[in-house]
Amino acid sequence: MGHFSDDDKQRLKARLNRISGQVNGINKMIEQDRECIEILNQIISTQAALKGVWKQVVKGHLQHCVTDALKHDKNSDELINDLVDHIEKLK
Repeated sequence: MGHFSDDDKQRLKARLNRISGQVNGINKMIEQDRECIEILNQIISTQAALKGVWKQVVKGHLQHCVTDALKHDKNSDELINDLVDHIEKLK
């Protein structure tokens, strides 16, 4: 369950639109037989952009979902464990 302000949603949407453009750019680069290093650089840039989105969503999760669960003595342990599981998938 996400709890993002309208500003946060707009920032996330803008970032994701840029990432979509980057992915389309990678596809075009491959079609155009561009240099592998150029393509790899664009892939790295796209991964960094996705990591930024990931960080923003994690921050929202901690600030809203986990904080709310802790305040109301709800399933905070489960939410934290789920987040840890997702972090471990980054390896």
